[in-house]
Amino acid sequence: MQLVNDFVVDAPLETAWSVLTDVPQVVECIPGAQLESASGDDYYASVTVKVGPVGLTLTGTATIVSRDNAAHRMVVRGTGRDRKGNGSVEATITVVAQDRGGHTAVTLTTDLELGGRIAQFGSGVISQVSNRILGQFANRLNARIAAPEGATDSPVRPAAARGIARVAATDQRVALALTALAGVLLGLAIGRTAERLV
Repeated sequence: MQLVNDFVVDAPLETAWSVLTDVPQVVECIPGAQLESASGDDYYASVTVKVGPVGLTLTGTATIVSRDNAAHRMVVRGTGRDRKGNGSVEATITVVAQDRGGHTAVTLTTDLELGGRIAQFGSGVISQVSNRILGQFANRLNARIAAPEGATDSPVRPAAARGIARVAATDQRVALALTALAGVLLGLAIGRTAERLV
């Protein structure tokens, strides 16, 4: 199935791109996400989702297939499995960021293959829930960008008032950040769908 998600970052393109590719900042915007390790070109992350009394933990790896910083476009291939054996996921994620008059429009196109028990959920429901979860992620990301450098839990301020330092991104950070983001979107989509069916 294919999911297309769009969101806007309240910052200029270069600033948004540097934050989107900075793993520590991205992971802090994703509830339940954790960076686990890196080894050579393999990057590992996990995300835990609580569904009533039951928890779902997806672990995965990601590899950057292509990246064009000038065009603000990258393609990442990721795989993940639920630690309890409830299924697997494979995803190819294309990220495109574009300038929108001082703001940044981001489009995530995910080609998703589900296996095991999690494959029973329909694309319509997963798409609806992933849109809602991505909205929460975008709100947290915007708050992070708007916060003065070094501040935590700061109120959102206009992008012009932010004091964010540009961070040079590496392929490793991008792969890990996107694995975490894809895992959160899938994990929360599946978890909330399962909660509705129980």
